[in-house]
Amino acid sequence: MLKKINYCLFILVLFPRFSEAGNLGDIFFENAMITIHHNACELKSPLKENRKLILPLDKCMSRSQKITVSHPNLKKIHWAQHDSETVWIVATFSKDYQYEITSSPYQYRICLPFCKNNQLIMQHNPERESRTMMFMLKDILFQIPLQAMLIDEFLDRSIGFVPQDVMRDGLPHFGAKRDDWLGSSRKHKGYDIYANNINVVAAAKGAVIKIGKNHIAGRYVKLHHDAKLYTVYVHLKTVLVEMGQQVKRGEIIGRIEGRTGNAIQPQLHFEIKPYNQSVDPFPLIEAFYQDDRQIVNKIRSYKATLSASIQTRDEIVKKFRLRSFSSLSNHIY
Repeated sequence: MLKKINYCLFILVLFPRFSEAGNLGDIFFENAMITIHHNACELKSPLKENRKLILPLDKCMSRSQKITVSHPNLKKIHWAQHDSETVWIVATFSKDYQYEITSSPYQYRICLPFCKNNQLIMQHNPERESRTMMFMLKDILFQIPLQAMLIDEFLDRSIGFVPQDVMRDGLPHFGAKRDDWLGSSRKHKGYDIYANNINVVAAAKGAVIKIGKNHIAGRYVKLHHDAKLYTVYVHLKTVLVEMGQQVKRGEIIGRIEGRTGNAIQPQLHFEIKPYNQSVDPFPLIEAFYQDDRQIVNKIRSYKATLSASIQTRDEIVKKFRLRSFSSLSNHIY
């Protein structure tokens, strides 16, 4: 029995828990630029040796792969797991080379030689100026998932919103505490937008791959987009699409009418899921509107207010837990 236990421990050490690490997504080479899509991987200082550029991605997992390229100097790109926590991406050149690295949420770009002509994040784009758009990810444009809602109102009803019952409903942002007032805290994996009597629309073109209902979510819809991206729409009163249906960006998929599931107030719980793993959409929104001074200032103000709201809610939960414990003790004794 001891040998069997030791063997199991060896296996656990040898193969780390992938669920705690980030993961490497797709890598593309186009227009003299390497584009790396990832989820929670951290690019460390590049290494240069023997006409090779090594890009170490920390806290990252990936299988070994390679891609063919057509470039006068770049010969090939391949990547593999270097150790239990690091993926190495290796670009091999024919001769000396120059490069520049830029980053945006969940994406790194390596330009050969410079990036000044390769900025793809919505420069002078009329769709951003319409203020109904939310962010861009993997070159797919996503709009605010509530019909006709503009970015100012979206911020007011999400990061700038404090629910009436902030203890039970929780704060709207990704990663907010949930159920801590019950003594079993979990992290919020979506982004809540508080609104009522409003149509829910597809954030981007995609296909309906799941429609469901349960006591936590109420009714919900899941869409699959290109580039292994998914979105989820939760707390719907009515679903207005069918399984397998193809939808366009902005097409109505459901409706919010009153609270459903475990929501205390009417709201849309929205999730963006690269490679089917939920990520925080807010860095994407910040990057998308980084040149809009009015929106940037509004975001900064709400982020400061959010910090205070988190502290206030923590105090409310702490007092509630103390009262509950005191009441239980009196009942027992």
